[in-house]
Amino acid sequence: MRIKNSMTAGGALAGAVAAVVLATAPALAAVSYDPATGTGFVGKGDVQTAFGWNNKQLQTNASGVTFTYDATTHYSAVCEWVTGAGTRGQKTHDITLSRHTSVSSAVAYDARVQTQITGFNLTGISASSTTGTVPEAGAPCVGSDDGVDHNGTWVSVTETGSTGSLSVGYGGTSVPLT
Repeated sequence: MRIKNSMTAGGALAGAVAAVVLATAPALAAVSYDPATGTGFVGKGDVQTAFGWNNKQLQTNASGVTFTYDATTHYSAVCEWVTGAGTRGQKTHDITLSRHTSVSSAVAYDARVQTQITGFNLTGISASSTTGTVPEAGAPCVGSDDGVDHNGTWVSVTETGSTGSLSVGYGGTSVPLT
């Protein structure tokens, strides 16, 4: 008895295409965000993936979805002063500035089907809080870690790096998107 292989060339090709589409699905993510303006777009699939929602759950929960952006910027600041012996002293300080931003959003709908959500338009910054202070060159500083004021002056302040992440929130849970 001969058994016929039921896998056709067309079936193999369809399976290979499906595997490629599944493997590249994260590359289809629709997240864009401008931290300076608080504007951008988050596709519905990114929110669904973050919370494990299907379309019906997204439709039901969309009004409770929120967005935030958290950023950390690092600076190297040099304080210079004249020591008691009349020589110049310098101390480099590593300074971190943290910023938490609430981002306003509006649900975006398919123009053809006004009830089908396509994602969220990020419409601007609604509130922002900052922890830390960046010194300004020429302003007074304390030169050493002992807290003694040496009548120093900040002579240079250089940003050394910055990181940030947009997150989606719902029901007290926040998930990073970027």
